[in-house]
This record gives sequence, C-alpha cells and structure tokens, in this order.
Amino acid sequence: EDVKLSVWSDSTFYLQGRMDMLLQNMLMGGLLVFVILGLFLHIKLAAWVIVGLPVAFFGAMMMMPVFGVTINIMSLFAFIVVLGIVVDDAIIIAEAAYTETEARGYTLNNIVTGAQRVAIPATFGVLTTIMAFAPQLFVTGPTKNINAAMGYVVMFCLVFSLVESKLILPSHLAMMRSSHGSKRGIADWVDQRLKWFIKVVYRPTLKRAIEYRYATVALFLSMIIIAVGLVGGGFVRFVFFPEMEEDFIMGSLELNDGAPESLALSVIRQMDTALREVNEELKAELDVERDIVEHVFAFVRDGKFGRFQVELAKQDRGVSPKEIEKRWREKVGEIAGTKELRFSASRHMGGGPPIAVKLQGKNYELTERAARELALYLRGIEGLYEVEVSSEAGPEEISLRIKPEAEALGITLVDLGRQVREAFYGAEAQRIQRGNQELRVMVRFPKEERRSVGNLESMWIRLPDGRELPFSAVAEFDMRPGFSVIRRSEGKRAITVTANADLSVVEPGRVIEDLLNEYTPQLLSSYPGVSVALDGSSLEEQLGMMEAWYAFIAAMFGIYVLMAIPLRSYVQPLVIMSVIPFGIVGAIVGHYVMGIAVSSLSLIGIIALSGVVVNDSLILVDYVNKRVEEGMDAVSAAMEGGSARLRAILLTSLTTFFGLLPILSETSMQAQMVIPMATSLAFGILFATVITLILVPCLYNILGDLGSRRVRGGTASVTVGH
Repeated sequence: EDVKLSVWSDSTFYLQGRMDMLLQNMLMGGLLVFVILGLFLHIKLAAWVIVGLPVAFFGAMMMMPVFGVTINIMSLFAFIVVLGIVVDDAIIIAEAAYTETEARGYTLNNIVTGAQRVAIPATFGVLTTIMAFAPQLFVTGPTKNINAAMGYVVMFCLVFSLVESKLILPSHLAMMRSSHGSKRGIADWVDQRLKWFIKVVYRPTLKRAIEYRYATVALFLSMIIIAVGLVGGGFVRFVFFPEMEEDFIMGSLELNDGAPESLALSVIRQMDTALREVNEELKAELDVERDIVEHVFAFVRDGKFGRFQVELAKQDRGVSPKEIEKRWREKVGEIAGTKELRFSASRHMGGGPPIAVKLQGKNYELTERAARELALYLRGIEGLYEVEVSSEAGPEEISLRIKPEAEALGITLVDLGRQVREAFYGAEAQRIQRGNQELRVMVRFPKEERRSVGNLESMWIRLPDGRELPFSAVAEFDMRPGFSVIRRSEGKRAITVTANADLSVVEPGRVIEDLLNEYTPQLLSSYPGVSVALDGSSLEEQLGMMEAWYAFIAAMFGIYVLMAIPLRSYVQPLVIMSVIPFGIVGAIVGHYVMGIAVSSLSLIGIIALSGVVVNDSLILVDYVNKRVEEGMDAVSAAMEGGSARLRAILLTSLTTFFGLLPILSETSMQAQMVIPMATSLAFGILFATVITLILVPCLYNILGDLGSRRVRGGTASVTVGH
C-alpha cells in the first residue's frame, strides 16, 4: 500500500509527438501544394499532378525495408522535403502538355507532343536531384543516420515520380478531354494576371537585364558578397553541431580522489535544494501552481560520482530548459572538492563539449602547465563555461631518489624500489592450495612499522655485498601529487582541455580558429616540446566539414556530367550551375530571417538544394537552345524561353516552398532537427527562382559574346548575340 507508481521519462510521448508533428505538417504541406497547383492550372490538371505524390510515397515505402530504412523522424521529414520536389517533373510535363493543347487543340497527339518536348530535360532534372542526395549515403560521423535516411527516401520518391510523370500522367491528362475549354474560375483569373505580368513586367525587365548583362551579373555577384558578409560579420552564426533542447536537464559531478563519500551525498543534496528553489521561483514568476520541474532522479556511484536526471513539465511550461539550466547552475555555484560539475539542458550532436583541445608532450609537468594556461585563456572567452582539464590528480605519492654516493656502492633505483615495496606491500614467500583456491603468503613489516613516512626513514637498505645501511644514508624522497589516470597518445602523455559553449553567444568554430591561429603559436613558444591538436567534438567538426566539402564536390561533378549529356555542351552546364551559389545565398538569408544558426543540418539541406535549383534552369536553357537552332537570335530566344517557362518555373519553386512552409512555422522542440534543413531548401529555392528567370538568360548571352555557347565534339559553335 505504501508503494506509489508514477511514469518517468515516457519516451512514447515524445515519439508520438514527433510523429504527429511530421504527419500534420506533411498533410498541410500537401494541401498547400495542391492549392498552389489549383491556382495556376486547371483544377483537374492539379488533381492528376498531385496523384503523383502517393505513387512516389508508396513506392518509396516499398523500397525502404530493402535498404534497412525505418520510419523515424528523419525519414518522415524526408517525405516532407520531397513533397514539393516530387511534383516538379509532373508540373513540367503537365504544363508543357497543357500549353501545347491550349495552342493547338486538345488531342492525344498534342498531349504526347507537349510531354515529349520537355521529357529529356525533365528526366535529367530529376536525375540531378538524385545525384545531389546520393553523396548523403556515404557520410560518416554523428550525422550518418540522418543523411542516409534523407538520401534513401528522397531518391526512392524521385525514381517513382519519374516513372509516374513520364508514363502514367500523360494517360491521365488524356482523360480530361471532355473538360477542356470549360471555365477554370480563379485559375483563369490567375492565368490572365500571370500573362499580364509576363508582358508588362517580366519581358521588359529581362530585356533591360540582357541589354546590360554585365552590370546585371555584377549586381548578382554583390549579393554573394553580402551573404558572405552576413556569415563573416556574425549576423548569421555558424554552429556545426547544433544543440537540441529537450524536456530533460542532466547534472553530473565527480569528486576529487580521496574525497569522503559523505561529500558526494552532501553535494547531491545541495544541488537538489537549489533545483527546488529554482522551481519555486519560476512558479512564482509565471504565476502557475503546477511544478515546472516534474520529476527528479539522483544517485551516487562509487562514492565519487553523482548524477541528476530532471524531467520538466512537457506542455505549457512558459520557460525554456536552457533558462532553467542556467538558473540551476548559478544557484549551485562552485563547490569545493569537485573535479567536475556539469549541467546540460540540450543534446549536443557532436558528443561531448563543443570545445576540445588535446595537448601532448614528453615532459608531463610542462604539458600540464600549458594545459592550465590554455584553460585560463578559454575561461576568459565570453560564452564559454565548465572549462576543465583532463589531468586527474590522485593521492600524494612518494618519489624516491638514489644518492650519488650510494650509486658508487652498487645499489640501483630498481633495488631500492623493490626493497621498499616488499617492506610495505610484501614479498610473496609461497603459495598454498586450499580447495579450489590458491592462497599467497606475503612477508612484510609488521603493521605498526608501516603506518607512516617515519617508518620509511627508519628502515635499512641491503647493499649488493650484503651490508645494510640506513635509508637516509642511501636515498632521499619527497611527496608529490600522483595521477589516478595517465593518458597517452602516440607514445606521449596527453591532456585534454574541454569547454562547454553557450551557442547563442559564441561560435565554437570561431573560438577554435582564433585559438589555433593566434593563441597557440604564442603558447607553444613558451612550452617547447608541447604540441596541440583538436579532439572530441572539435575534431569531429573538422572532419565533418571535410566530408561536407567532399559530398558537395561529388554532387557538383555528378550534376555537371548529367547536364552535359542532354545539352551536348561542356560550357552550358556551368551557366545552369551558376544558380547554385545564389541558392546558397538564399539559404543564408533564410537563416537570417528565421534567426537560426547555419549548422551541419543546414549543410545537408544546402547540398540537396544544389540538385533541385538546377532543374528549372535546365528546362529554360533547353528551350532556348531549341529556339536558337530554329534560327532565332539569342536575345529573342532567351526572352521567349523565360516567358514560356515562367509559369512552370514559378510553380515548381512555389510548390517546394509551400510544401516546407508548415515546418518553417513549427515552434515545437520536436521540429528543431528539421527546421535548418527546411530553411536551406525553402529559401534557397525561392531565391534561385529569380536567378533562373533573370541571370541565366544574361549568362547565356554572355557566352554568345565570348563565342563559346555551344561546344560539341570539341568544336566551338558560335551563336550570334544581340
């Protein structure tokens, strides 16, 4: 009857919350995509385009078990990411078919002709997106599972959407024959306004931009400079491993060696009292009756280690876990006798503190002094806290030294150490078998003669010739701190200096950069023989950045090759890929607007963005090429291409953006992991649309000026500029 049962850390609550959040956002995103399609296209046409979504999704789900991909937060988010992307090729096919039938009549042949007109560039557009996600499958490190889940789901969806848009969608369009020519309501109104916009605003603007194409390029390049300035100036922060806030706060402590066990219990009680005081203060400030701190679990292990697990109220808390952690830390303060005292209200993706530097050297005392000085430097940086040095001091130990005159008598330090050890610890005299156990018989000084240092000073040391001399005649000793743990790396003693960081105040990457470039040379000049290297999360960040670059380069090369095939040109793919840097500019501006830092999760979105933004440019350049081959001059072809493809380009961009919009507006903690990726994709796509419609035609004509628009079979074919 005295036993009470309560739920502690119910993980199903958080799992269900993430599932509900993602599914709701998926449905909302799908609805927004349908609305956008309905505004620009015939409602039945929009319906048939949206049918491609379940085909792609069910196809991907069918393939997921084959490659070991489960339904989790990242695979579900991948479906949201692909919401607007997966309908892109269907939009292009449907819009081309509709334009063809609108101009020449609604017949099956015209539908096929319209679809065939854009089939090749639309197919390669999907392949470039697949290529952008393919390197995600080979990423290692802390984000490995995130990347793999994203990559597989998006690639599967795109493959099935390719089949649906090329083989199934045209037959669906043919079924709309009876409804063709009927009033389209709001879609007709939007279509008229879009045609007015193209005629009155877009074409004159594009004509002027092409006329002053070099100035236009310079203007867009200035945007890249501004974006770099936003990051370099700290307006948009870069944090490779972001912190993920949770409904839990962890506290841990480790006492110095030799500290009494009662101290651990005392510190735990002190921390518990401080936490309860914070809880009462917050209840008073927020004017609520229920506890902010819902459950507390604390324990002590080995009389030296203590751990706190605190679960906060899950809903309507009114205060962030980070704020509670900060208050708790300040109220506990510094506690004498503790070697480590940590508080954490968030999960750090990199594992361990975000700042970790390893010092190595053969001279351990010199290395330790350098580590202490480095720790002092880190403590002076605003935003860093819990700066700790890994050198663990153990109980004091006695260091023996042979006197020079004793060495002349033939005694060595090994002999001295052996005799002292045998006197105080014991020498094995024999072993006795007793049943299944073997007992060792040790011979040593009586207990009363090995209680103090004075017993060492009064003992006699035997020389090699059998004589005995007092200890003080042959040796001397001193007391010095020992080490409970000795760490070595590459044969040298190693000490690690770590620090936690408030990511809203300081960027760990900048701290490491300043430390290695400015402070470390000065430090090493004062401590010769000591070397400095990155460790822990700092090393993982460096390796992660290298992997991100390799993935980006591999994606760029694959995209270039894929676009060179349908364009039959070595130069034109570069024109199309020029939108990629501007897509990144859009992603950076998006992070600034959203008020979040660029992180490794953002980089996943940026790499994926590279394959998405080139699709529209590929469709546009392919259209312009065909007009040029028919004899049209470059300027007229570029203007006609932009006008003809504007609706399709606008639709593909808006569907991708609005498909991700619900995630961007999400405020729950469950969405923290996916918002950076969604921000990169959504804003990058939006910004790249303008680039596609204005900059790409300008660059196309600049290539004409340079006489290298088309390169086939190694021979340049010059097309006349305006």
